[in-house]
Amino acid sequence: MMIIDNSSLDEWLAPLKKYQQDTFKQLVDEHGVEEAAKLWLSAQGPKSTVGFGGASNPQPFHDRFMEEFRKFICGDPIYDDVRQKLGVESPIVKGVCISIISTALGAAIGFTATLLAPAVAAMLYLVGKMGINAWCEVS
Repeated sequence: MMIIDNSSLDEWLAPLKKYQQDTFKQLVDEHGVEEAAKLWLSAQGPKSTVGFGGASNPQPFHDRFMEEFRKFICGDPIYDDVRQKLGVESPIVKGVCISIISTALGAAIGFTATLLAPAVAAMLYLVGKMGINAWCEVS
């Protein structure tokens, strides 16, 4: 079983590029962590950034992301190989974890890993705060 520690959001965001950290933190300050992840995926974040999603209704994409993230975290067999790769890391390096999960989810939903990384980091932070079993029960 993968272990996700109860690190701070700053620790989860640290492996990301500086512009991703800054933009995502601004979204968190304005909207909270979960809503910031949704806004990031919708590419309708701060007015000073250019959108990359193009869709005016981000809900279907966000729902698909959350469905795949839940499968990954809660043990769906389609992600067994990816979880096994993460299990080899001891302790799991946050940057590697974010990268591997973003790549796997991006392949499933047709989105680049780089653009998913902040949302993945935020969700891992939320899962770490609750614990995997508790998060899987409520998600």
